[in-house]
Amino acid sequence: MVIGGSSDELRSRKYVKFKELLRNVVPDEALKLIPNSFYIIGDIAVINLPKELGNYATEVGRAIKLTNKNVRAVYIGGLTVSDYRIKELIHIYGEERTETIHKEYGIKIYVDISKAYFNPSLSEERRRVANNVVDNERILDLFTGVGPFTLHIVCSRKSYVVANDINPYALTYLRKSLEINKKLVRGYVDIINSDASELLNSLRSETFDKVILDLPHKSVNYLPKVLRVLRVNGTAYTYVISDTQSNAAKEVDNVLSNSYRTNYIIKNIVRVLDYAPRKYIYRVEVCKLPTK
Repeated sequence: MVIGGSSDELRSRKYVKFKELLRNVVPDEALKLIPNSFYIIGDIAVINLPKELGNYATEVGRAIKLTNKNVRAVYIGGLTVSDYRIKELIHIYGEERTETIHKEYGIKIYVDISKAYFNPSLSEERRRVANNVVDNERILDLFTGVGPFTLHIVCSRKSYVVANDINPYALTYLRKSLEINKKLVRGYVDIINSDASELLNSLRSETFDKVILDLPHKSVNYLPKVLRVLRVNGTAYTYVISDTQSNAAKEVDNVLSNSYRTNYIIKNIVRVLDYAPRKYIYRVEVCKLPTK
């Protein structure tokens, strides 16, 4: 199954009008280099503006703010600068703050974009995964960040979630989010600040019904240990960057065939987001089968 119409395309159609305000301000050649899309996290906009357009940054920020009434601050997002998946940020317009509350399906999510990773384009994906959870299941959210997957799950299901991340700042915001959403929360969350490998080593076998691995660059490397803690017929939602569905499946198979002896099957692959030219983020659903 492939989702039609990427989130990047949808953002482009919605936000491209901000460039119309720049036509008499920015030269045509420079205007072509300005991205058509950007992220909005809460009331903060983040655009990946090329360095050579730095002289026009203020005008770009102003145009974004004027065409998006809820935006209060605008930043340029640069390279990822830490193991916490945090981007380098340059303030270009509006309020100079990085903390905000982002809303998804009625859920309020505390975020500080200078201290924790958050991708607003995964809103629908988080909801889809949460809808696959049933009451009383045990879930491991291995790279939870500020906890958006966890929040979607416990606000819709009476389930138990272990939410882990190596970033202590991200977990602080998850705790805040659980507090402000307490009237919605139906499940229970156990928050752990640990290296993912160390946590997996410490867990008992066949502990969880589902595991979420939202770390696309590295998630497949954790699959052998994840399948050990997964119950039979349980599912590991593994996010992978690849050019095709078949190559995403091969990447998973290569890791598991070399290091894992228990039976498994890839029961579904879904293209979730555009990542780069001819590169996409896929959700690869790995199901653990009974040992023969």
